[in-house]
Amino acid sequence: MAEPRAIRLGDRDIPYLLKRSQRRRTVVFIVDEDGLAVHAPWRSTQARIDRALREAADWVLRKLETWSRRQRRAQRWANGVSLPFLGRELALEVEDDSVATTAILLAPQRLRVTVPGTHGEAAVREAVVSWYRRHATSHFVERVAHYAQRLSLEPPRLFLSNARTQWGSCNVKREVRLNWRLIQAPQTAIDYVVVHELAHLIELNHSRRFWRVVERAFPDHRAARAHLNEKGRWYLDI
Repeated sequence: MAEPRAIRLGDRDIPYLLKRSQRRRTVVFIVDEDGLAVHAPWRSTQARIDRALREAADWVLRKLETWSRRQRRAQRWANGVSLPFLGRELALEVEDDSVATTAILLAPQRLRVTVPGTHGEAAVREAVVSWYRRHATSHFVERVAHYAQRLSLEPPRLFLSNARTQWGSCNVKREVRLNWRLIQAPQTAIDYVVVHELAHLIELNHSRRFWRVVERAFPDHRAARAHLNEKGRWYLDI
């Protein structure tokens, strides 16, 4: 159920979309290119939602301002452009092939994509995204196993996410979802997201106990979070 609403924050009237769910237990805010969305438990009163919004007013206004200034990533899919991968830049080489569409990493910094010449940049993007997803799957499995051992956990079931607004999620079924676009980021950023979601298997919240779990497994999490706050929307905009 989604309802358009508005609230006064500071000196601004802020429109938002209220989404209620019987499965949700807390009020969560998401700010993206579409504006502010508020996800709330089914029985949450409007007073509770308004109170939560006012308590988070500084964060909401800051995020909305960031989005208002953001320019969309103008990624091209042509020979010679750069593509991020694990924090480094790959030079894209596009070749015509009437038989097969392939994407192959050529050491150390080149990604060769072959596509039928008549298919254009859309076909190149599809080939690169498929390549990203394959490497994300194998890479994330390894990192999840590594940090699960560090946290004395059984590795959870891992799925790739195609979300446009978040890097990962975790649920009570011990299922972890990680955004395939994260494979563009440096290893430290990937490890932070992995640890963040694994920590939710111990503390399904963002309490002090949760952050102590994150700190124990990944002490440099603040720098990794700062990187994703700065570059995250650029990674997601692909």
